[in-house]
Amino acid sequence: MDSSNKKTRSQQEWNELFHSLYTNYYKKLCIFANTYLYDEDEAEEIVQRVMTKLWEQKDDYDTIQNVSSYLYRSVRNHCLNTINHKKTEEKYKSDAWNELRILEMKATEEDLSEEKEQKLKEAIENLPERCQDVLTLSKFQGLKNKEIAEQLNISVKAVEANITRAFATLRKVLQSPNNSES
Repeated sequence: MDSSNKKTRSQQEWNELFHSLYTNYYKKLCIFANTYLYDEDEAEEIVQRVMTKLWEQKDDYDTIQNVSSYLYRSVRNHCLNTINHKKTEEKYKSDAWNELRILEMKATEEDLSEEKEQKLKEAIENLPERCQDVLTLSKFQGLKNKEIAEQLNISVKAVEANITRAFATLRKVLQSPNNSES
């Protein structure tokens, strides 16, 4: 037999145990995650990831000494990782937006040539429609990412991705020394 301390369970026993854990902890963990994230959807997503990980590691379940502590610690760690990732993304977007503003100011100071202005307008017009919509709502109408997501019926992450894509394209156009085609 197995010389380790692991208890072998049938699939049905594991299913019942997991169902019990899921039923007892899911809502509590979502509330806990939401205290970090202030975003119910994201909190649920993290709890689902933690529960999925537990399911996938069912062979190691018996090595967990305190399941409650394990679940709460896992959710907390995922939340902190998500917060750090968001901060990094926000810093990148903020830096990109500041860089774009600086480039725009330099361009204004240098009295943008009509050709370069036209190139910038064309670059905006050539952005995918969703990027144009997101850029307009974000930078010209001043809406927050969550408001844009609700208005366009897309996720906040999709809004962020479209803004990043738009900035990258516009930055290339603004930085182009001779404004030649890409």
